[in-house]
Amino acid sequence: MKDFFEIAKTDFMATFAGGWLFPLLLVMVLIIIWKEEEWHRKILAGILPAVLLAVYWCPLTGMAFMRLLGENVYWRILWLVPLGVTIPYGMCLLLKRLQGIWRQCAFLFLMVLLAFCGSSVLSTEWFEPSTNIYKLPQNVIDICEILPGNIHAMVSNRLMPYIRQCDPTITLAYGRNALSFNGMTEDLFDNQIMYLEAQKPEIDVDVLGPLVRDEGCTFLVFSLSRTYVGDWADYGYREYAVNDEFRVFVDEDYKEGQDTRKWED
Repeated sequence: MKDFFEIAKTDFMATFAGGWLFPLLLVMVLIIIWKEEEWHRKILAGILPAVLLAVYWCPLTGMAFMRLLGENVYWRILWLVPLGVTIPYGMCLLLKRLQGIWRQCAFLFLMVLLAFCGSSVLSTEWFEPSTNIYKLPQNVIDICEILPGNIHAMVSNRLMPYIRQCDPTITLAYGRNALSFNGMTEDLFDNQIMYLEAQKPEIDVDVLGPLVRDEGCTFLVFSLSRTYVGDWADYGYREYAVNDEFRVFVDEDYKEGQDTRKWED
């Protein structure tokens, strides 16, 4: 039982540390139980938080929950306490009993009290300057810096889920749904053949070349690990750029600034 109280106390202090939120909660629970006349509101906003706190601190229920849930997650019972309902509702009950300037002064006092009972969500403890606002992989950003906008492209699987988040003007030959083509061997459409061929370590250009040409892909982005049987020049593509992870091919007829996006009906 001593271990139970140590665990409960440690988790409780960690949850309500750094402010006077818990004393404020207790005061509002008492006010709601005392002043609220409608029983369903009294139960929800006043009695329920009191019961949950009692369950949390009761050794019998506490040890039973620790056995069922585990000691490391027992403190999450405190998440069930409706702080966002009980504290504001208790304050509203107080304000209802006042009129005129007294109500306005009490409102300001309670707002200041509530602010001092917590901590600033904009503090450096929770926020820091972001260097990558969309949390995209760096290799996606690197490729988007190479590719121009307003193009239709076929890109590596590693880029598909993210590239349009970085540059939405780029349209893709296939997207993440193309992963369902993996493992298919029979009755394949051209789009499926194109996807499966592009995933091979050794790409047959004579198979993939006509397909990407028919699809209207202006740019092709492959992992550096890919090798090729055939010559991309035979299908009107030349090497455009290479970085640490990818090789980029471009349609020889492409002109900088040209809009080659493909729009689906």
